[in-house]
Amino acid sequence: MADASSPMQNADKEKPTNIEIEDPEEKQRQEWRWNDWDSISDNIEHILETHRFHVIVIVFVVLDVVIVTLQLLIDHDIIKVDHHKKEHIEHGLHATSIAILALFVVELMVKLAIFKLQFFKKYFEVFDGIVVIISFVLDVIPTSDSTAAAELVILARLWRVARIINGIILSITTAKEEEIGKLKKLNQKLEEDNTRLRGELEAINKKLEALTCDD
Repeated sequence: MADASSPMQNADKEKPTNIEIEDPEEKQRQEWRWNDWDSISDNIEHILETHRFHVIVIVFVVLDVVIVTLQLLIDHDIIKVDHHKKEHIEHGLHATSIAILALFVVELMVKLAIFKLQFFKKYFEVFDGIVVIISFVLDVIPTSDSTAAAELVILARLWRVARIINGIILSITTAKEEEIGKLKKLNQKLEEDNTRLRGELEAINKKLEALTCDD
């Protein structure tokens, strides 16, 4: 019997199977990849909307305005600089300004990657992105009228400061309104719990009174 069954068992083992077995570990790894991206995306979005990030952006924008203003004053000899050092100073200020603008371009790319099409529904963000791109182009590509370009760059930077400050005020107001709403809901829940507990206490007191009367 053992010899007769062995060939049949071997034949069954040799039959090819077309059933695709899904690897649970691979499926779990794919889910983790999506979950990790969603988590990273949520974290980046939270960072982009924090007050601290807005303040950091304002600091860089103001620094850039100061740098462009210094460039303009040195270029028109309003600030006197040694002729031999002037070119090096202007080059250093220009390079610093481009580096700051490059950070703003990176910020814009990150926002586009995180918010996708939702980004274009935020008109102030879109205009802000246009300001960043124009400022970057004006700084990187030399123009014949450097004074007009510098003035336009300064105005663009000041717009960014005003826009970001407005955004901070709106976000603070929204956060306060949400906090007030949460406190109101909490107060309502506490009042409901208080009413319920009073009813239970009255019921217990009535039972005690009934037991006392029976005694």
